[in-house]
Amino acid sequence: MTVIDLGELRDAEPEPPGPAPRAVGRPLRLAAVLAFTLLVLTAAAPVEHRAAFVLPASLGTSVLLHDGEVFLHAPTGDPTAPGRLSAWTIPTSPRARPVRRWQVSVPVTSGSGTLRRHGDLLLVTGTAGGPDGAYRTFAYDRETGRLRWQRTGGGESAGVDVLFSELGPEGPMTVHSVDPSTGRNRWSASMSPAATLYRTAADGVDRIVTVKPPGPVEVWDARRGVRLHRAQLDHEGTPSNTGFEIVGDLLLAMQANTGRLTGYGLDGLDRRWEVPLTTPVFFTPCGSLLCALGEAGGVRALDPATGRTVWQDARWGFDSEVYGGRVAASSLGGGGWHPLVVLDVASGRQVADLGIWKLVRPTTPAGPGLGMRPAGEGRMVVADLDVAAARVRVLDVLPAVSGDCQTDAELLLCRLVDGTFGVWRLPR
Repeated sequence: MTVIDLGELRDAEPEPPGPAPRAVGRPLRLAAVLAFTLLVLTAAAPVEHRAAFVLPASLGTSVLLHDGEVFLHAPTGDPTAPGRLSAWTIPTSPRARPVRRWQVSVPVTSGSGTLRRHGDLLLVTGTAGGPDGAYRTFAYDRETGRLRWQRTGGGESAGVDVLFSELGPEGPMTVHSVDPSTGRNRWSASMSPAATLYRTAADGVDRIVTVKPPGPVEVWDARRGVRLHRAQLDHEGTPSNTGFEIVGDLLLAMQANTGRLTGYGLDGLDRRWEVPLTTPVFFTPCGSLLCALGEAGGVRALDPATGRTVWQDARWGFDSEVYGGRVAASSLGGGGWHPLVVLDVASGRQVADLGIWKLVRPTTPAGPGLGMRPAGEGRMVVADLDVAAARVRVLDVLPAVSGDCQTDAELLLCRLVDGTFGVWRLPR
């Protein structure tokens, strides 16, 4: 039988001053109920003890799972007050307990904070307390919780640095590249866009494109702050009826008034092709092709070198990244419990039917593609969805999971029905 040992959670550190924390007894009682429920419901399965834990949290808590660590930004009870930021280490032994390494008060109002990792920093971005209600980013040392620096804006990873943009009341936008160890500017560049586009590589933004019709388009190196190209695009349209996107090494201009899609090389801004296209909402690379996706479903796969349509199918919307030349798709779009199929992206051919699942996207590149679906009586089936192999492998049946799940290479984290978070180690 599969037994999920939810272990025992004790917090060795005293709570900071403020409203009384949630009682530890409730997660412990929930842990016992969950373990016993799963024991009874899966009595015919082989015996396996899997490490699983409960982290105390309340509704409104933001969470980040990354490389085996969990970070929580929790409300204090007052929606206008700063929240509490804590870092947790998840043990490898099922008999151990999670360790809260540190906890600090964060000047970001509860419920507005978003958490990101950047190297050895944890970046918390949200509405800061105070009369101005500024949108700010606070950089904390990931190991100690010490505040290193703060500044206005959201920030985007760009290799080792972080990019911040600052728009003047009437003047041009200024982009700052910030040294993450000090918070000081490495360089700043003034740009005059009506629209700003970022191209993102594996380690963050590497190109910035500014568009201000009828003026020229500029391409900037996001790592050095150097303008690489400047050209006047030969397209019709105005900012109100022309949309721009970057996909791979292409700058795409979609003209709503003419129903034309034009592809320009990002390196040199040379016009490469133009084709009729009327209904796509956004574009994405799909293997060696360029795919246009519609709001109500439907895929049109183009040759990025010529713009020629390689295949199209009105039934599908993509639900996953491309793995091994294959992609998970559904007929009703992502975000719900929908039947998933596997498509060969080179031909559009259906390879397999995976059944009804909701995908849990990994927070790290090495994370597995997991799927979840309700199993009745408050339980949730968790499966490894191998898109490249077009195979489903059921991993477990978890009790009392409400959703809001994340996964990395080691762990699965989900919100439980009482607002706490359950954390399970994934089988290897």
